[in-house]
Amino acid sequence: MILFYNILQLLLAPLLILLLPLYLLRNPEKRNVILPRLGFGLKLPDKKREPSPTIWIHALSVGEVTSALALVQAIRSEIPDSNLVFSVTTLSGQKLAESLVRPCVDALVPFPFDIRFVISRFMKRIQPDLFILIETDFWPNFLSLCSARKVPALLVNGRISEHSMRSYLRYDFFFRPIFNRFSILCMQTLQDTEYMQQLGIAPSKLKTLGNLKFAPPSDLSGQASSTRISTPPGRLNIICGSTHDGEETTILSSYRDLRAKGFDLHLVIAPRQVDRSKVIAGLARTIGLSSEFFSQSDRAETDITIVDTLGDLVSIYASADITFIGGSMVPQGGHNPLEAARRGNPLLFGPFMQDFSEISSGLLAMKAAFEVTDRASFETVLEKLITSEELRRDTGKRARQFTEEQRNVISAHLAVIKQFL
Repeated sequence: MILFYNILQLLLAPLLILLLPLYLLRNPEKRNVILPRLGFGLKLPDKKREPSPTIWIHALSVGEVTSALALVQAIRSEIPDSNLVFSVTTLSGQKLAESLVRPCVDALVPFPFDIRFVISRFMKRIQPDLFILIETDFWPNFLSLCSARKVPALLVNGRISEHSMRSYLRYDFFFRPIFNRFSILCMQTLQDTEYMQQLGIAPSKLKTLGNLKFAPPSDLSGQASSTRISTPPGRLNIICGSTHDGEETTILSSYRDLRAKGFDLHLVIAPRQVDRSKVIAGLARTIGLSSEFFSQSDRAETDITIVDTLGDLVSIYASADITFIGGSMVPQGGHNPLEAARRGNPLLFGPFMQDFSEISSGLLAMKAAFEVTDRASFETVLEKLITSEELRRDTGKRARQFTEEQRNVISAHLAVIKQFL
């Protein structure tokens, strides 16, 4: 499989080289990414702490960086002399890692392209003793070279959606060798573990350790005070986090209708892609609502605050009276509700929470959240929460309790990591 994969790379290389200028013309923000991902200008500490182990941790993008934070902090605390190298693939993930992860690691680097000589360049410079992959971003050459260099590779916070499982089974000749390259695969749920067994992965390589997103980062309280959104006494903050196209119209229209009923409210919308902030401001303007951007406003004087920054949403949840989790009323798989649940927020989300099915099901079972399917149900549930302080308090209390029952996930992952050091 590896041989065929590399032959295919060689055959496609001339075409990719020809198309590269067009790609960079259409995506100018990627111009500063190509060379670093080829290993040029790789910035690492001058000297690694010897004989301490070097641990390379990789996160694909924003969601994986968020999942990794508590684990990175725990490794730094429990194995303080380790050399920690953290890599990210996407630009948005890199920006978030700069603010959240960099204080805990020795180096923050781009992830290499899956080309053997490029990966070898990174391996020679980093000299990892252990590689940890957060959730996803599987590459055949990279894992093959880890194996060849006898670098243990761990998958942590592994999860498999039904859709992904169908693809893995259809192309099992490709994916089974990839997963078998890992020394241990730490999966979130028993269902994820069973899926891996169906793919032919030996039970001895599998552990069910829970979801890293249950674990709060150690500086959570410090973040909360710096970016709270202040509102006048009696005004309720409705915060809609990680929203997608197709959801904001429902949110804005419902908010306008509830304001028309006389409820004293303030709305905060944090789009999943911050470059959509101006689009949301335009949608608000068309239905007669004023808005300001979080980076520029005094945060409470307009109808709506639109969060146009990265990395602030988690701490903004501390200001919420009611929270809606985006990516769930449109088929995007949902987003992580735990940051808001830890704050004791009463939660709403739509039916499309496949990427967080265990978490959303648990919250619903504990009556710590409400599922809404359309504008009518969204508005109805919001009105119930707005008019009942007791319902908000009790729902939020159960949400916080749900997260506190899952706190041992970090210690379980650390125990596995220490076996390989």
